[in-house]
Amino acid sequence: MQRIFDKLDELKINYKNFSHNPTFTCAEARNVEIPWKRVKSLLLNNKSKLKFFMIVLEDEKRLDVKKLQKMLWEAKLSFMSWDLIFEKTGVEIWHISPFALINNLEKDIKVIFDLELKDEEVWFHPLRNDNTVVLNLGSMEIFLKDLNIEYFYLEL
Repeated sequence: MQRIFDKLDELKINYKNFSHNPTFTCAEARNVEIPWKRVKSLLLNNKSKLKFFMIVLEDEKRLDVKKLQKMLWEAKLSFMSWDLIFEKTGVEIWHISPFALINNLEKDIKVIFDLELKDEEVWFHPLRNDNTVVLNLGSMEIFLKDLNIEYFYLEL
C-alpha cells in the first residue's frame, strides 16, 4: 500500500486516503461513509486468454458483457479466474483496482473506464480493502501513463 502512496506523491497527485474496516463486496463498501463515486473494477479475458481487460464502472452499474465483446471485436469475454487475477496483479480479487496494475509487469491488462466517470472524483483500494483512496479519474490516468498501462474510455 505504501508503494501506491509513494507513487502518487512522486507524481504530485492530489488524493485523500480513508482507513476503514475491510470490505469484500460492493454491497459492503456501500456501508463505508466516504463521499464521491464508488466504482468497481472487473477483470476479464478473451477466449484464448491472451488479451486482458480491467473494466472500471460505477459500482451499481451492470456490465453488458455481450455489448463489450462487440465493442472490442472479441468473440467471447469472460471474467478472469481468481488464480489468474492473482498471477497478473499480485492481489486477491477483493483488493482489485487500477492501483494493482503497479504489479502487472507484463503491462498486458488494458483499462477501460466507463465514459460516465470521466473527470469524476472516484475511489479505489490501494492494494488493500481496508483503505480507500479518493482522486480525480484524470489523476488515475497520470498514474497509469507512468506505469505504461494502456487505458481508454467507452460508453458502457
